[in-house]
Amino acid sequence: MTLLAAILHKTADAVEYNNATLRCAFKRFRREEDGSLLIFGLFCFVMMLLLAGVALDLMRFEERRTMLQNTIDRAALAAADLDQTLAPKDVVKDYFLKAGLTPPKDADIKVFQPSTGDYRKVEISVAEVMPTWFMNMAGIDIPYLNTTAASTAEESVGQLEISLILDVSGSMNSNNRLVNLKPAAKAFVDKIFESGEAGKVSISIIPYSTQVSAGPDLLSHFNVTNEQTVSNCIEFTPADYTKTSMDMGFGVGTRVYQRNGDFDPFYKAKPPYLTNCPTEASRRIMPFSDSPSALKTYIDNLSASGNTSIDIGMKWGTALLDPSLQSVVDDMIADGDLPNTFSERPYVYTDKEALKIIVLMTDGANTTEYRLRDQYDHGVSLLYTNTAYSLTNKNGYSLYNPSTGKYFSFYKDQWRDQPWGDGSGETGEAVQMTWPEVWSAMSMYYFSDEIIYDAYGSSSLRNSWRPGQYTNPVANTYINTGTNPDKDDLTIAMCNAAKASDKDIRIYSIAFEAPTSGQNLLKNCASADANYYAALGASGIDAAFAGIVNSINKLRLTH
Repeated sequence: MTLLAAILHKTADAVEYNNATLRCAFKRFRREEDGSLLIFGLFCFVMMLLLAGVALDLMRFEERRTMLQNTIDRAALAAADLDQTLAPKDVVKDYFLKAGLTPPKDADIKVFQPSTGDYRKVEISVAEVMPTWFMNMAGIDIPYLNTTAASTAEESVGQLEISLILDVSGSMNSNNRLVNLKPAAKAFVDKIFESGEAGKVSISIIPYSTQVSAGPDLLSHFNVTNEQTVSNCIEFTPADYTKTSMDMGFGVGTRVYQRNGDFDPFYKAKPPYLTNCPTEASRRIMPFSDSPSALKTYIDNLSASGNTSIDIGMKWGTALLDPSLQSVVDDMIADGDLPNTFSERPYVYTDKEALKIIVLMTDGANTTEYRLRDQYDHGVSLLYTNTAYSLTNKNGYSLYNPSTGKYFSFYKDQWRDQPWGDGSGETGEAVQMTWPEVWSAMSMYYFSDEIIYDAYGSSSLRNSWRPGQYTNPVANTYINTGTNPDKDDLTIAMCNAAKASDKDIRIYSIAFEAPTSGQNLLKNCASADANYYAALGASGIDAAFAGIVNSINKLRLTH
């Protein structure tokens, strides 16, 4: 019994020990945290895979959509090209096949082209179904994604209005620039009219140098001062460069433009003079022409002289595209100078069928512009002429000195109490000249050097009459001068007014062997970087005009 009791006691102790061990192990198990995040981590990993799958589906969809849209745009552009000889629908299908896409059905490709062949419009609409891979697994019940795309392209010159603004300053005679310009500009005219429908294209040519001559016919439609009628140039104010329009009308209270003086501000002391406002017929604006032959003849006759006023060229070029000049066109139609099809030109800016283009060319940069001060562009002058002498004979002149009341007779070479011709026994009579008569008879330099200096013998007084070459232009007493950079600011203001969103005049610019300042100005003026051309030599100017033609005729995505 003792042995059995001992065995039972040992067994009970062993069981108690094992129970205690199990309890300790269980307690340790309950306290242990190792591996507790494993399940959560596996759950998150699965969720990340599902979300990545959804993102992959969306990326596949966007990639497919982008590829489809790019392909349909290119196909529409190529099919709408008027130079394309293949059937438009075949062109579209070929683009899709080469991109690895299913071509659209014939019913999804619509082609509009009149029998005249001057217009083509192509509309394409497609849709693709892309099965998703992961969205269902993520609980998103979208087994397919629909990829749709549509595009419309057209090529048509439509109603086209162009202002061709050409630099004909004296520097254009250098390096054969004017010689090289002419064939390039004529080729531009030919290509524009070849790509347009008859009656829908007009081109105005604005040649500019120191000033821009509107010519007597065009200027007759504007209210201008009439102190003389030889000069057909207008002096604009800074405010004029902030708007594209011109002030029209002849009634009381309407704007009267100041006519630029007929005078020679340059170095010529003897005839023939180089007038500030060109008087040659070949230097006048040619407005609203639909005749390629007339335009090319005009270009052939261009000549170059004078300074450079890009701002004035831009003002006139922009104005000839502005609907404020519709009354001018109507009058020209009534006079038989323009066809009836031009009756609404220049078109209003809201007419989306009309395309307004400026092509601005220069070989230089803005230089000096000259204007007579108000008291010296009209009224009686200080100079008298003897009727017995021609205006080219200096002996016939007498100069009046208001401070002394004396007259200097160049015939007698002395100051007198009366002008030569009013004395006893003198042949001819003395007649007081107007300032316009003075400037039509002699240059500013002749007056300053041969009249003022010979009479007074004063270099400072002589220089005050010179057109700002030897004195500060701002301080010059008798002539106003506009100078760079003021004219650069006016040019940019005019370009900005033309490019405004409510106008949307497209500006192309060509810097033809121009200096850096001129290049920068034309870059800033152009509607876009791609609209600016830097040209060197004959091939360069040819390429610039050809590029502009291609851009004007470019296909436009309209949807």
